[in-house]
Amino acid sequence: MTDPTAVPDLTVIIPRALIDLASIAILMLPLFYRNHKRADLVAVYLACNIGLFSVLTVLSFSPLSSSIGFALFGVLSIIRLRSVQFETIEIAYFFIALALALTSAIDLTSTKLPMALNALMIAVMALVDLKAFRGRGIHAEMIVDLVITNADDLKAYLEQTRHLNVVKCEIRTINYLQETTLASVVLRPTDS
Repeated sequence: MTDPTAVPDLTVIIPRALIDLASIAILMLPLFYRNHKRADLVAVYLACNIGLFSVLTVLSFSPLSSSIGFALFGVLSIIRLRSVQFETIEIAYFFIALALALTSAIDLTSTKLPMALNALMIAVMALVDLKAFRGRGIHAEMIVDLVITNADDLKAYLEQTRHLNVVKCEIRTINYLQETTLASVVLRPTDS
């Protein structure tokens, strides 16, 4: 348990805040925004990163136990944005934004470890989000106005009638009443 009389030491907090701000800025601007052009998510990622860093910094100088901190983190993890569906890569960026705050705020003895871990996370995201690594596949949810129960038949139907290059096709739901099929499809642009 932390000493209840401990006074926050700015010489410890400021370098860690600068590490966090530099890390999240590198993650967001040259990587995420350049590749995805989602200013709305940049604002969300920045807010969550700074908020988590602030909470963890306060908890590190608080007499509260670490279990309260984990409980708070558990409560915060329940919150999700219901109005927006995130792509997988956007969820990965969100997780890294939170992890940057965690590594920057914890371990108040040295700044070398947070700097190294943050650099590692940013480098991995830069590799994972390379266009060549991601490929040119586009994920889409499609509703077909027919009942098709076989994924191969659905793939052939989409390629033939909609002139799509379907890489992967998975049937999600079939609505026999409305005679529709909902499918998760990975498309590759056709060479025209």
